[in-house]
Amino acid sequence: MAYENKDRKCECHKCDANKACVYAWKFQRLGKEQGGLGKCALLAENNKKLQY
Repeated sequence: MAYENKDRKCECHKCDANKACVYAWKFQRLGKEQGGLGKCALLAENNKKLQY
């Protein structure tokens, strides 16, 4: 089962793209509601740009 980040927690250890993601394990990946920049490619607002 692929990790989809539906809960918006950006858990890199569950994500298949963590080796290619420049934001993996960085605070910027977290959603804006958590104080991050929302850069995770699996967040709904970023799905239009990147898909893993």
